[in-house]
Amino acid sequence: MIPHYSFEQWLEYAKDELDEGKRTQMEDHLYGCDQCLDLYVQAVEVQEVELPSISDVAAFTDQIMLKISEEKEEAADIPVLQPKKKKSFYQSSVFHYALAASITLVLMSTGVFQSIIKHTESIQKAEMPMKQEEVKVGFVNKTFSWLDTFDGSTKEEKKK
Repeated sequence: MIPHYSFEQWLEYAKDELDEGKRTQMEDHLYGCDQCLDLYVQAVEVQEVELPSISDVAAFTDQIMLKISEEKEEAADIPVLQPKKKKSFYQSSVFHYALAASITLVLMSTGVFQSIIKHTESIQKAEMPMKQEEVKVGFVNKTFSWLDTFDGSTKEEKKK
């Protein structure tokens, strides 16, 4: 049988005077016990009576907003110490651009780019006649094969 909790225990629960383990245990019990739920509602009503009443809602809101602004000011006064990490010069983008530009200038002045261009041009020229010749031969072969099929079809028509 599940033990029921007393009104005093539910009052302690409503006042938040219990440790987390006991609160969890009572909450789990509350889901399945209507008798304890009634006691809990009564304890909350008693606790509600003990709370100060809010007669002027606007004044209450103003007090809350004043507290919030005071806490913001206090938080702003506390310096946040975050170490600024200074990047070394070689990690900056300016250094990378300068390095790339200087390497490009060195390669251009030594003629590396010109020799690469000449080399690629010579390769293209060597391959170009072969490819053109292959295209010409292929075109001629296809033409002859087409003509052969055309001639074959006319011969068949003549036989009939």
